Amino acid sequence: MHRHYWALRDAYKAGFNPDQPRIPKRNPGGGRWTDTGMSSGRIRLAGDIPTGDSPETPKERPPNSRERTSFAKVVARMLGPAATVAEIAKIGAWLTAYAPSIQSYSDPPKSLEELQQAASTPAPGYDIHHIIERNQEDRFTREAINSPDNLVRIPRLKHHEINAWYQTESPDYGGLSPREYLNGRNWDVQRAVGLEALRKTGVLKP
Repeated sequence: MHRHYWALRDAYKAGFNPDQPRIPKRNPGGGRWTDTGMSSGRIRLAGDIPTGDSPETPKERPPNSRERTSFAKVVARMLGPAATVAEIAKIGAWLTAYAPSIQSYSDPPKSLEELQQAASTPAPGYDIHHIIERNQEDRFTREAINSPDNLVRIPRLKHHEINAWYQTESPDYGGLSPREYLNGRNWDVQRAVGLEALRKTGVLKP
């Protein structure tokens, strides 16, 4: 049996969600997942990926896209660069459809120029991401939002993490989510936060 198999199955069974907010690194328990929002004033650590001896084995793929994506992220994090199609298939045959996304997750950080250049070449396991979000078209022109300078190609599962980060309340933004904080901000501020999102998820070089 694959050495990561049981940890992954228990993680899925326990409802592990890779998109859970994390406690900021400068706080006690920093970097670990929480099961409540920062705004509640109460933080309870969700801890590491649970493990066990005999978890139930789901023989079929999870019933909805969100669960499938969340489990694919668990697999991507556990396998890392060793995520070959053969290794992925050992965990679950249905996961082979997610192999490009699982493999791209371990891409090393790239320069902004590299990410921008790659945007002109779509590839399996990757998404074209807008540094300044498309929902800002009411403030900026569509041409600016869709310009090559604002487009980058990033790993699909990292794209999901960025979307979750934008919606998560953060003390770095006065207790607001980054998306709430950016409401009404100018282009330069929007771009600075967009680049920070890429850095935080390990897509963009520091």
